[in-house]
Amino acid sequence: MIFAGRGLIIGSGVSGRGAAYALDKLGVASTVTATEFLPPNMSGYDFAIVSPGVKHTHPIYKYARIHDLPVFGEIGLAATVNTKPVIGVTGTNGKTTTVEMLGSIYAAAGTKAVVCGNIGRSFAAAAADGGYDRAVVELSSFQLLQSSPLKTHIACITNIAEDHLDYHGSMLEYRHAKLRIADRQTKDDYLIVPTKFNLVGMSGNPTLLYNGKDCYEKEGKLYVMGAPIMRTCELAAVGRHNVENALNAALAAYVDGVKPEAIAEGLAKFKPDSHRISLVGEYDGTAFYNDSKGTNIAATLAAVDCMKGSVALIVGGSDKGYDYDNLFRGLPGNVRAVLVVGANCAKILDCAARMGYNRIVPCMDLSEAVSVATAGGFDNVLFSPASASFDRYKNYKERGEAFEREVKKLFGSV
Repeated sequence: MIFAGRGLIIGSGVSGRGAAYALDKLGVASTVTATEFLPPNMSGYDFAIVSPGVKHTHPIYKYARIHDLPVFGEIGLAATVNTKPVIGVTGTNGKTTTVEMLGSIYAAAGTKAVVCGNIGRSFAAAAADGGYDRAVVELSSFQLLQSSPLKTHIACITNIAEDHLDYHGSMLEYRHAKLRIADRQTKDDYLIVPTKFNLVGMSGNPTLLYNGKDCYEKEGKLYVMGAPIMRTCELAAVGRHNVENALNAALAAYVDGVKPEAIAEGLAKFKPDSHRISLVGEYDGTAFYNDSKGTNIAATLAAVDCMKGSVALIVGGSDKGYDYDNLFRGLPGNVRAVLVVGANCAKILDCAARMGYNRIVPCMDLSEAVSVATAGGFDNVLFSPASASFDRYKNYKERGEAFEREVKKLFGSV
């Protein structure tokens, strides 16, 4: 067995706890640490498992090189325990929705599938428990860096846009991390990518499928491999981006043998959770939308594209290493004001000035941003930060809940 002796798990979040649970089920002892420093008794460990957020600068990597200590990721651990086909989804945007759609499709088909990974349940813990026929796994770029020996039977890369450059250092490295989802794939496996996707650097040898060619929308219907699946209007998830997500999920399920009727049923039943262009309420003629999950520019522009009428857009949070030129370059004319909060406020303001965008207002916090936006008489107020949440919040969910509280507080509904 690869994992024998005693393991050191670095990171006490979902991945770390899941790794500890899986090792315990295997009868392997482990210690979980959240510290940035190594424990004093490193000689007592036979391998290490790092959580996705552990940076390359962590001392575990230097120690491992010097002392020949094997280092794995939680996904790598899961891959050694898992015995069922893996459907893996990565990408800058849409991966969570796509895996959730797949979960709904498999449920409609009567196939027992576990939805796990970056979505909130540890793949290692799920694999240790077993009892499923398919593992539908959301895979972040961080997780893919430590995913060996993972092999996906069906993989999907939804898209690649600027994100996490503070971690990867460049778009090239970020893209290479995403391509690792195809590592160890053969011609008997499938990789779904957008049409004209850049595959330079891919090490696997999968059968390629293209969103736009092998699945597409035509005259108000969704098609997969030439077969009609359903009318677009039957999708419960609205927006052009969700059409693309549905096509990716439908194609993945179809090549896995799921019948079109079950695909249509699963997609018709699926509704995105809160914090994804979710209507908080309508007050005094203004609709307030929570899209706290919009943590990068591409996601925010997709959310804006769903808005009808004038929009006040609230952005800002913790920085991810990219500039915001593409945000201001891509904003449509119905965005009449951009309100900025968070730790990267100054950076966004500087970018707006450089791009000649003057409909922008700095705000101290979400409370002020909601008040200013409300006073403008816009048809919509959209909170889609194009930034991470870690400057003030534990995660995007906590941030979204804070936005909703401010809206309801303003209108006396809290």
